[in-house]
Amino acid sequence: MDNVNLPQEQMPETADEVAAAIFSECIYTQIRTAAMLLGKVKAPATGEAVTDLPRVQLVIQQLEMLDKNAAKLSINEQQMLKQSLQQLRMEYVTHAGQTPEEAEAAEESSEDAPAEPTAEAAPSEPVVEEDDDDEEETGRKRFVKKYD
Repeated sequence: MDNVNLPQEQMPETADEVAAAIFSECIYTQIRTAAMLLGKVKAPATGEAVTDLPRVQLVIQQLEMLDKNAAKLSINEQQMLKQSLQQLRMEYVTHAGQTPEEAEAAEESSEDAPAEPTAEAAPSEPVVEEDDDDEEETGRKRFVKKYD
């Protein structure tokens, strides 16, 4: 049999090389996680594709935070981070039909929208809910924990 000369994977030798390898692996882990949450990779536990766009938004936000503070990274690390972030944003838009920023803005506007006043209360009066109503409807008492 012929001995095949495969390229030897160089192990990091200096502290900077070790840090760079750890950083790269962290970025790749984030990208693999996002790919799984976009349904591109089947979840190992279930064997089914998972789509969880809000969690993909969190991964994108984490990578954006790293990108904003990338001054201490090497040029190669900055390029890898920018390329990974760009690819992830494109995949998100493909699946969600909007950018993560647009999705976040739409989510915030729906949370900030004022609740419509009920017919029982005038718009200028605050609506007061009583805890006893929950007990009557469900037969269970509602407990509220308060910190002083």
